[in-house]
Amino acid sequence: MTSPQETADEVASLPEFVEVRFSLPATTLPLLEPVLWTLSPGGILTEDAGTLGARDLPAGDCRVAVYVSPADLPVALEELRTALARHGAPFAPQLQDIERQDWNRVWKAHFHAFDMGRRLRIVPEWEQQADARALAAASVERVSIAIDPGMAFGTGTHETTRLALCTVEAWADAALGAGENLHQQRVLDVGTGSGILAIEAVLLGAGSAVGTENDAEALENAAVNLRLNGVADRVRLLHCEDPSGLGQFELVIANIISSVLLELLPHLVAALAPSGVLVLSGILYREVDDVREAYVTAGLSWLETQRDGEWCSLRLRSPA
Repeated sequence: MTSPQETADEVASLPEFVEVRFSLPATTLPLLEPVLWTLSPGGILTEDAGTLGARDLPAGDCRVAVYVSPADLPVALEELRTALARHGAPFAPQLQDIERQDWNRVWKAHFHAFDMGRRLRIVPEWEQQADARALAAASVERVSIAIDPGMAFGTGTHETTRLALCTVEAWADAALGAGENLHQQRVLDVGTGSGILAIEAVLLGAGSAVGTENDAEALENAAVNLRLNGVADRVRLLHCEDPSGLGQFELVIANIISSVLLELLPHLVAALAPSGVLVLSGILYREVDDVREAYVTAGLSWLETQRDGEWCSLRLRSPA
């Protein structure tokens, strides 16, 4: 019989992640990004011939690395093989174990405070106090969102999160411009990840928010970020996949890939209060017309499309 200590030692000896690295045509990368980010929500690495250390790549090709747990590796390899074959690209992966390490130390070397939109600022937890002092000394007013990156998706560095953050900011500006009381607005963030969008909404003035997430580890990270920003009393986190039955909200946010946005369409529409605003992100440019048409057909009016690289966000409104 294996003792608890022996079992713990065996787990500790396993690599934390397996890096799956492969090359593909650069034009195919945007088509694969939804799959890549689903398999590796903590981050992906991309290189092209202009990247230091990737000069060996032919012009027009890029190299991608995703990071998956050893237990998920067989399924991940099959999903990648299928996705690449769908676009006529070969799949010749190179695998490398990534040993357990201090991820906070790794993040600290690369993740620093940066401005977003008109008045937002994303600040890693370890720079929070110093950054606040610097802004005060410079008499700069910004809505700072502190983030402990953890392994949850949503640090503001990916295009989809940037789009969602700026679209939520546009919602707050429009509501204030129309004379609405933001403190009476309720927010639902579906697939909250790090919690960054729900945190933003209440820091901009919303009265309360609910964040739903089907990943327990992401929920733990979101709870940490709520405490960092002093909004744990205004944001409720729920471990669930389906937002049905939670009531209606003046703002509903979903930063998820297009296929899931279409699956969730009836639930997201039902969660909107009269004249409520829906913010959708995670939509590839080539898919945005289909997603917009589906939601407009469901009875919403289209307000705005924003684009960042190959990604788009939508802002829509429900009937009064």
